[in-house]
Amino acid sequence: MPTPLRIALADDHELLLESLSAMFANTDDEVEVIWSARNGDEVLEKTRVQCPDVLLLDYQFKEKNLDGGTISHLLMQEFPDLGILILSVSHEITTIRDCLAKGAKGYATKEIGKNELLRGLRAVADGEYFLDQTSLKVVIHGSVIPGPKPPRGLLTPRELEVARPYAKGKSTKEMASMLFISDDTVESHIKSIRSKTGCENRYCVEEWLKKHGLWED
Repeated sequence: MPTPLRIALADDHELLLESLSAMFANTDDEVEVIWSARNGDEVLEKTRVQCPDVLLLDYQFKEKNLDGGTISHLLMQEFPDLGILILSVSHEITTIRDCLAKGAKGYATKEIGKNELLRGLRAVADGEYFLDQTSLKVVIHGSVIPGPKPPRGLLTPRELEVARPYAKGKSTKEMASMLFISDDTVESHIKSIRSKTGCENRYCVEEWLKKHGLWED
């Protein structure tokens, strides 16, 4: 009997972790889940103790300092042979490219089916690159068809100065101190940013900035 593929799961939603574990338990011993983690620090710690063949890694964690791309970059420095497949709700080409550039071998949206995901895990375990059908279409479309010009005039220069740290998780007081403005002014800018971008939270603002080429690390 072939040796099961040893995988690890990382996502901050417990229900998804349980669903994935149950799904992989029903693969005729093709896949073995050796551990799961719910945040970036836990991923790093557990990988150092027991490195899997493939890490199925969420892109966006609640902790803003460690997203899937950053975690991939850190792990590649210590475990260059580790296969990483990002599983994300994002379809943004900038997010896909960022993850692959930082060491992930695969990227899939959370719409992916079981059989396609298993193919992706095997490909990544073999050192190959993998994109699910949704991500592949996004990459091809983005490479061949020019996108619309970024709406640089949509946010004012001051709103951009607020939007970037806001998307990175800075508090109102931190932003007020950085920009030498009042807390109320920061809140007013955030309200305007959300209105202009159609975003309801900082995660959406981050995706909007990346999509329109306005993100700065």
